[in-house]
Amino acid sequence: MIKSRAFWIGLLGSVVFLGIMAIFLVDDYGEVRDALTQANFAYAAPSLILYTLALWFRTIRWRYLLGPITKGETKRALFPVVVVGYMANNLIPLRIGELMRAYYLALREGVSTMATFGTVAIERATDVIALLLLVAVVAVFGAIGLQSTVVALAESVPGGVPVLVIGALLPFVGVFAIVAYVVVVSLARTRSMMAGVLFFMPTRLRARIVGIGMNLISGLTVVRTWRGLVKVVVLSLPVWIAEIGMYYLIALGFDIRGVFDSQFEFVAAIVAFGAAANLAGVMPSTAGSLGAFDLFGAAALTALGVSGETALVYALTVHAVLWGPVTIAGALLLFADKTSMANLARGARAVKRQTAAVEVSQSDANPQTAESNS
Repeated sequence: MIKSRAFWIGLLGSVVFLGIMAIFLVDDYGEVRDALTQANFAYAAPSLILYTLALWFRTIRWRYLLGPITKGETKRALFPVVVVGYMANNLIPLRIGELMRAYYLALREGVSTMATFGTVAIERATDVIALLLLVAVVAVFGAIGLQSTVVALAESVPGGVPVLVIGALLPFVGVFAIVAYVVVVSLARTRSMMAGVLFFMPTRLRARIVGIGMNLISGLTVVRTWRGLVKVVVLSLPVWIAEIGMYYLIALGFDIRGVFDSQFEFVAAIVAFGAAANLAGVMPSTAGSLGAFDLFGAAALTALGVSGETALVYALTVHAVLWGPVTIAGALLLFADKTSMANLARGARAVKRQTAAVEVSQSDANPQTAESNS
């Protein structure tokens, strides 16, 4: 792992993000100390109930996505697999944790690891859609008349409220449209679209990437209709409502509520924090999105008027609460199941290498066919 170029890029990303936080968000380290000493961390304990609820909703969503693969039934409970997957993501960079969750389920249920990984991919896509939808709802409600910072923002945007509303909805609509295209249209058209987007790549590399992508998409059979896609998005909303509720509870222990004139503004700020911090997961960073989660979440709060010092301590606190308990719980579940983290990691990497080898051999055997089939 430490020889991987992606690992070092992720580590560099985390160092850069943490450095930016320390340099640009903090004017007085004495105020950081004050924010730490004045914070009421007791709110973190009940917030874990909401995070557990979010994991439970994730389990419900995953069970639905796995329906065609497991024939609607699983031999053992799915909740521990979800917890172990999040533990793995917190400890292992490069998103190997996602593949470990799929591999762990394959061991327990005897199903295809790559097909299962396809369901994890659609989870991530619908997570983005759900977050953007929540941000859009908050922005639209603020823009149409509620007293919030959104109204002041609308006054500074050329075109005013209509442009702000369109801007808030556009990311949600755009991402939803892309995901809808991938999961609803035929596999042949999806393959053609992927090949067209990657036209600038060498034939062999393009064939390999398209092949891997199609293997993942094969796990998305449950959402190959509009109804299926909408249902997964709907199932994603309570996941993020519960998790943002967790962020809200933790925020009650900090000097954040007093910055805003209304409860709506406060809630909107926490939604903005949650969306920015979690969407930052696409940025290069080490395991658990260290640095990226904290910087972008804190920056969102700072942009809305919270002091950089308070925003920094709050973001790090949320990240610690997200990271610690589920990591410990996942380790205990693995121990109880007599399964080692090392074995899961080796199995996940073996699946990754085998998939890559198959794609390379196929493109080597007939690269022109692979390209034309794309």
